Amino acid sequence: MCGLLNIVGLTAARAQCPTSPPSEQARFRFFDVETKQEITDRFLCVGKRIRIVDASNPRLVSGQVFYQWQASVACRGFTDTTSFYTPTTAGPIVLTVNINQNQTGGGSSGLLVAYPAFEVKTSPPPTFSLVSCTPGAVQVTITDPTYDRYTVQVGSGPAVAATRNTTTTYPVPASSPSTVTVAGYYVAATLCSNTATQSFTPPALAQAAQFQRLSLNGTTAQLTFAGLQAGYQYSLQLRDASAPGGYRTLTALSAAASTYSLPNATVPGCYRLLQTDACQPSVTNLPSNELCTVALTATAQNNQNLLTWTTDQAGPFEVVRDGQVVAQLPAGTTRYADAAVTCGTSYAYRVRATGGGVSESSEVRATAVSTDAPPAPVLLASYTLRNQVELSVSGPASGSLQYTYLRDAATLATTTARSLHDSTQATPARACYTATVRDACGNTSAPSAAVCPVVLTAESTIPEGTTVRLTWTALGAPTPAMPVTYRLLTLAPDNTVLNARVVTLPTTLDQPTADQQVLRYRIEATGGGLPAPSYSNVATVARRLQVVIPNAFSPNGDGQNDVFGVKGRFLGPFLLVVVDRSGQEVFRATDRSQTWDGRIGGRLPVPATYVWRFEATDATGQRTVDHGTVTILR
Repeated sequence: MCGLLNIVGLTAARAQCPTSPPSEQARFRFFDVETKQEITDRFLCVGKRIRIVDASNPRLVSGQVFYQWQASVACRGFTDTTSFYTPTTAGPIVLTVNINQNQTGGGSSGLLVAYPAFEVKTSPPPTFSLVSCTPGAVQVTITDPTYDRYTVQVGSGPAVAATRNTTTTYPVPASSPSTVTVAGYYVAATLCSNTATQSFTPPALAQAAQFQRLSLNGTTAQLTFAGLQAGYQYSLQLRDASAPGGYRTLTALSAAASTYSLPNATVPGCYRLLQTDACQPSVTNLPSNELCTVALTATAQNNQNLLTWTTDQAGPFEVVRDGQVVAQLPAGTTRYADAAVTCGTSYAYRVRATGGGVSESSEVRATAVSTDAPPAPVLLASYTLRNQVELSVSGPASGSLQYTYLRDAATLATTTARSLHDSTQATPARACYTATVRDACGNTSAPSAAVCPVVLTAESTIPEGTTVRLTWTALGAPTPAMPVTYRLLTLAPDNTVLNARVVTLPTTLDQPTADQQVLRYRIEATGGGLPAPSYSNVATVARRLQVVIPNAFSPNGDGQNDVFGVKGRFLGPFLLVVVDRSGQEVFRATDRSQTWDGRIGGRLPVPATYVWRFEATDATGQRTVDHGTVTILR
């Protein structure tokens, strides 16, 4: 049985076969292949190739020497005659040498020499972190847990001893590469070491950040800034006389940030950004410009909203109402009265301080109030072409207004509409109209000036309707002292104006020349303080349709009574049909330009008597049906 081997604190496994310790007759030396340095301690390195050299006296026969590396002494299975070995796993490992073994049987008849256990160490690149500081310095922290000792080399500078988990600032040699190399070593395993290199970017020279905007939304401040530089640290600070240096740090900010939302902001309060070196805060200590919150209140007063604010920012200031700038005020201003308001309307306000960056207050609202009655509306009353009175008001339309329309002092309707048709008047009749307006605060105006639209009547003076008498009432104008002009308009069936002429009160005669059965008239009144023309009702005169159909004609070419046709006044579309004695249609006409020369089928006229039938509907809708005979004479 093999005994226990205690080498440098490691216990070799109990061998199950007789072994011998190294001796003059069977002894080996170990060398690092890379450095050719002899390994005299009991440490090997993962991945570092070693060479086994025979140091026996006398020398052994190399072809009869077998090696086995494993966690315990090997007794059999020796096949490796290679004198080179590369450890792959950390931990204890034992070298067993079989000299002159009988390989045929695979037994352990030869001399087994077991070396005390080696300790295999790992040698990974050491881990560390670095921060590039103010130009000319770098901060290194070794975080590696593997090695016993370390060195740090910055650029082309010297390697200096360092301690793990200790943050140290190192100078960067001038014109040196921007690299940091950390080397790790073992105290005992002198051949086990490794290095790691990281590059860094030296920061630019420090420049103050720009604090661009501070906007309040309730108790939260939205901050916007620019010009933050990589490689520096930033902190948001609040002016505080009790804090060291007069400012209290609220939070750290990333150099990549451009905005920050600050809950529960101090109002009023002044803020800034402080730029410091990432490694040595005392080396760089550069503040930004300062922005101060604006605390705004709005109070509704009679016919104006009064804004007051407090801030340590001097200004100048902008007053913003419903998203639009309504006033620009000089530095030092603390109040503004907005008189361009409408009673009952709610307005949203903000105040901006614009000097050295923008600081905007939170939004406040005020609903305008007033105890003053609104001005009386300006009313227009006019008949439509359908003979219905239309009322419309003009004047300011802002805010929630209600209009009350009255006819002869009796209320017609109360509505928010700025126009109304008087549907209660069945036929045109003299009436006077007024209106009042009530604002959102409950104040009612005085009545408007009364307007009495013109009422027009028209009648024929003779049965033929060649002369028409027109009579109208005077316009009840809102400003009686101002003159009124009247024009008589003659209208076509489609309401286009055929003729217009100035007339005077109270009546006039018209001798129409238009060949239309229904005459249409209207009075246009202007002046008298009206905002637009006021029209009378449309008055009509219907003239009687006149039709003449001859009972004989002589188509002999003498120029007299050569054709048969319809004649008359105000004759529109009609139907005239002529038939012979057998009932066959021989002629048809639908307008007065169509006449019959007596020919039938192109043949010469034949003297005889024919029957005709006439149908027509006049412009008033009256239907006429007639019949008779016509005789062709030689």
